Amino acid sequence: MILKYLLITLAGFLGSYHCIGMCGFIPPLIVYKSWFLGNVLYSIGRLFTYSFLGFIAGYIGMFFHSIQFQYFQKGLSIFLGTLMILFGLQVAGSIKEKGIIGLDLIFTTVAEILSKFRKNPFFLGMFNGFLPCPLVYAFLMQAVFEKDPFKGALVMLFFGLGTVPAMLFASKLYQILSPRFRKKVSSFAGFIIIILGVWIILRAFGIGHHH
Repeated sequence: MILKYLLITLAGFLGSYHCIGMCGFIPPLIVYKSWFLGNVLYSIGRLFTYSFLGFIAGYIGMFFHSIQFQYFQKGLSIFLGTLMILFGLQVAGSIKEKGIIGLDLIFTTVAEILSKFRKNPFFLGMFNGFLPCPLVYAFLMQAVFEKDPFKGALVMLFFGLGTVPAMLFASKLYQILSPRFRKKVSSFAGFIIIILGVWIILRAFGIGHHH
């Protein structure tokens, strides 16, 4: 159990360097009396949103788990595991991020909204937590599989904690780290996500599952 959460935190830490390329522009927007305190409040806001989303995902998983159809539950586990593998491959860079139609317009609008929260880093972080991200999606799949709201929240909390160091110094790291290095580090995060996805699929067949 502890090892699982450590892996999730490690994946969040490694994968956050992938996020710097996507959300690295947000922390520098913060205007606060203390740079450090502002960034800490920003991170707490993100953790709050991630935990909230994990709670909802865990509740959804609990709902499906309560349905007494063995084949349905196996199918759901295989589906979630496959999604995690695909997200893992995307984070690792094996699958190109083709993007969504109108994504540029969405992010332009988001940037305008975020700029209004510059003096309130907690709400800036909360809003940031809702932005689309394959890494977040992957661990939401894991949260659904937990089949428990509080365990789902824990999954997302530990994932979020792993992203704190990189996002805390995002403005500095964005300038220092090359895209090639960020991609290489992210590939390790993708590998961990793939392992978790495979584990979910194996558990669907009763492998590694203990009652």
